[in-house]
Amino acid sequence: MADSPKRILVLGLGGAGCNTVARIAPGAPDGMEFAVMDCDVQTLQTCAHIENRTASGKAVTDGMSAGGDLDTGRRCAENSAGQIETLLSGIDLLMVIVGLGGGFGSGAAPVIARMARNAGAATLFFTIIPFSFEGTVTQGKAHSALRRLRTYADAIVQMPNALIQPDGDKLLADSLDRSSRTLAEGVVGLWRMLAQTGIYNLDFSSLQTMLNYCDATCRFTCATAKGKNRAGALVEALHAHPLIAGTAVLEKAPGVLIGITGGDDLKLSEIQQIIEGVAPSGETCWIKTGVTMDPSFTGGLSAIVLAAEAWKEPLVDDGHGGLKPASGEDKQAELAGVLKPRSRAFGGSERTIWKGEDLDVPAYIRRKIKLPR
Repeated sequence: MADSPKRILVLGLGGAGCNTVARIAPGAPDGMEFAVMDCDVQTLQTCAHIENRTASGKAVTDGMSAGGDLDTGRRCAENSAGQIETLLSGIDLLMVIVGLGGGFGSGAAPVIARMARNAGAATLFFTIIPFSFEGTVTQGKAHSALRRLRTYADAIVQMPNALIQPDGDKLLADSLDRSSRTLAEGVVGLWRMLAQTGIYNLDFSSLQTMLNYCDATCRFTCATAKGKNRAGALVEALHAHPLIAGTAVLEKAPGVLIGITGGDDLKLSEIQQIIEGVAPSGETCWIKTGVTMDPSFTGGLSAIVLAAEAWKEPLVDDGHGGLKPASGEDKQAELAGVLKPRSRAFGGSERTIWKGEDLDVPAYIRRKIKLPR
């Protein structure tokens, strides 16, 4: 395996994120970078085998939990801005695992996304959504955190517990293990797709295109298969993945990334069968595929598919302080004059510059905040 030209960090945020990373890391491929962050030092103590641990907001909670309060979680993250900036230094892709509905993870996630964006890192959040029986308050916190997170995150994969663990008769330990395995398959599969050298690679620019256009919403499916008809079995398993089973996500996705891993016995016909089995049939669908050879997969096949749920052109600076779609087509023409700042403020007075920032440029442009569509 060749070293990845881009640095990818997997961050476990909050109790659920830390616990999941603690389960994933021991069996992860060599070269994967992990970190965990929480305001509760007891949670971090259970992640002693993760070298990169950040105790956030000591001055806010004195090393205790956020008590389920989103604002406390947010203040913890903002109080640890220096530590977070150090953690994000040199990172090209930040993959965050976080459980929403609590305090620290829900409050800190949007802060982490904003700081990562300012640091120039692409962000992909795997968000664990609570069960309905956890109550409307917890559900409300989760959805509130999602709304805030969408402002800054490049892409969010929602992982409802009800889909990951549908069998209520499973033992708790088995359910937690299944949830960790599902997350591990997606996170490790995506890392392998970007980091390993293949017949033809899915490069980082392909992922960035996906993140830029998916309007912050996407899903993933992944599977492995062995045997005589392994390609066909793999396609069936991809469609049966709990996060997309019974939906038309793959059939209607406007954009997909497909990563296939096989051993020395991988056949061209199998690659074709997998792509045809999961790629949407629409002529306008954006599709990128990568194939990686790994001797340890001889006799088997593995694939991960990242599917966009929406496809909208990203807004870019029009050169005059306003925003326009990347293609140049003005899809927000009705907002022209509202979003476009004056060349001079207040009838010809000089522009207002404070700490090197032009305050006559709207805050959403200066801070690179995505506008809702």
